[in-house]
Amino acid sequence: MYAVFLSVVIIISAISDDTSVITLRDRLKKINYFYARFTQKVINANDNILLEGYGELWIKRPNLFNWHMISPEENFLISDGKTLWFYVPFIKQVTAYWLQNFSDNIFFMLFSDNNIHKWDNYNVIQRGDFFYLIPIRDNCNLQECRVKITNCGTIEQFSIFEKKDQYIDYYLLDQNNNTIDIKNFSFNFSEDIQLDEQRE
Repeated sequence: MYAVFLSVVIIISAISDDTSVITLRDRLKKINYFYARFTQKVINANDNILLEGYGELWIKRPNLFNWHMISPEENFLISDGKTLWFYVPFIKQVTAYWLQNFSDNIFFMLFSDNNIHKWDNYNVIQRGDFFYLIPIRDNCNLQECRVKITNCGTIEQFSIFEKKDQYIDYYLLDQNNNTIDIKNFSFNFSEDIQLDEQRE
């Protein structure tokens, strides 16, 4: 699941300008909530698949989401708008972080953050429905993020390219825009769950 926090394709024929950023922002604003299943593949520099997984995802803008990885190891990444909960059922442990500490992460920017100024930290190149996001500052493991988002605002797939020459492909399937129960965005404790408190 930590792969979600990480991330080279250079499209020579594409044009990087303010129009690409505006188009990306406009498309992301079209859908405020959705549910989808997803598949994940971690691929190395030789195009060998290192890991495959799948799960489900609930999103409600701004700042509410529930990323449920089912396989290969079940875990949950849940935001209630203030706290980010990372829960691993197998070891009965949940780690709590302040969501604001991850506000610049590309995953949260795509799926939950409505702060349009965050995109000022990226060079954005558009080619059709694909957007190539390249960090301006060299301060993380992310080399590039590629996202496919349709004109109606549906995110169909995204890829995270890391500096250690591997990348992660995500495909979102069976999406629907039905109203989502707010209970999906809260974490409920039980007595047997251990809390690792990181909100300082």
